Amino acid sequence: MWSIIDGKEKVEKLYNGILPDLKSIYIHELTIITGEDIEVNIRFDIKDMPKDMPSKWIERKINTVQFVFGFLSVKFIDFNIDEDLKKECVLKCEKIAIDKNRITITSSEGKVELSFLSKWNNIKSMSGYKQD
Repeated sequence: MWSIIDGKEKVEKLYNGILPDLKSIYIHELTIITGEDIEVNIRFDIKDMPKDMPSKWIERKINTVQFVFGFLSVKFIDFNIDEDLKKECVLKCEKIAIDKNRITITSSEGKVELSFLSKWNNIKSMSGYKQD
């Protein structure tokens, strides 16, 4: 799943060589940037915490890891976000699946909410914070 994500080495270092699962995630923001090449950025939380957390994270009582993944040169396959969600919505996702260059976001009900192809995928940021 992580094999096509550039920048995963930082995640491997934080998680002592074992990459976390991208299940039971919470998507905060999904941004689509149009232009010559469509770009999709997804900001999300995962529940898996590193076993050996950095000392700063322990001091700050960090309990959530947040990522921003960037996808470039996107071609949409499925886009099934319900029209009744109006301007803003909360998308509770079960997982982000990455298979070759296909990214699929599945809801907690098992419905494919978004699926697309991407030529380049990277971790734009990774941080920890204390969630109440």
